[in-house]
Amino acid sequence: MNNHFLNQGKKIAAVVLVMTAAVVNAQAPVPPKGPHLAPGMEKPRPEEMLKEITTLSGTVSKMSANDDFVYDGFYLNSNGGQVLVKFPPHLGSRITELVRQGNQISIKGFEDVAPNGEKSFRMKSITANGKTVEDTPPAVPQTPPQKVSVTKSGTITDLQKNKDGDAVVGIFVDDTLVKMPPHIYRQLGQSLAKGAKVSFTGFKKPDHTGEVAERKFSIVRAKTLSINGKEYSL
Repeated sequence: MNNHFLNQGKKIAAVVLVMTAAVVNAQAPVPPKGPHLAPGMEKPRPEEMLKEITTLSGTVSKMSANDDFVYDGFYLNSNGGQVLVKFPPHLGSRITELVRQGNQISIKGFEDVAPNGEKSFRMKSITANGKTVEDTPPAVPQTPPQKVSVTKSGTITDLQKNKDGDAVVGIFVDDTLVKMPPHIYRQLGQSLAKGAKVSFTGFKKPDHTGEVAERKFSIVRAKTLSINGKEYSL
């Protein structure tokens, strides 16, 4: 009788021991994979990488503008082929005076890759005809630009596509270019079609000193949009 209870007790103790071990193992932290890096030794992000400054020379092919139709670059024919040279938009007036199609110029800068994968050469300075434009920050205006609110209704006359032509980046409503966050265009999809009636509210993009527009539009950053009987907050 005593041996029976003794054996039962041993079995219960063994079961409890196995269950306890399983719980401990389940709660044990999993060691990180790969080598452990000391603080400050992590791989730098792309924007933190050192960028070597080099010099390019060649002839100017044509100017390039951003999605707001403001000049922010030009194409250079160099020995390595055609290169997209990018500059800050606020330097547009100075660079467009210096850089003309067919001009022979020299550029100091570094290679860059935008989040969308576009490769370019970011200027630090441009020299042509004995004159040099340096990459300097924009001047701080004495009075900040005033926000101009806009409320308008009209018809979509055209869609602005990106450079690859595979995504909408703006809608033309009569004589106004309406800009919205990228995910809004994707969500509205086929609703954004030529001839569609829309209403919107937003703020007009101010004119910044030094910028030069390829095409002059009234640009509005939309905050609300009404289309097909529905109003959306942006």
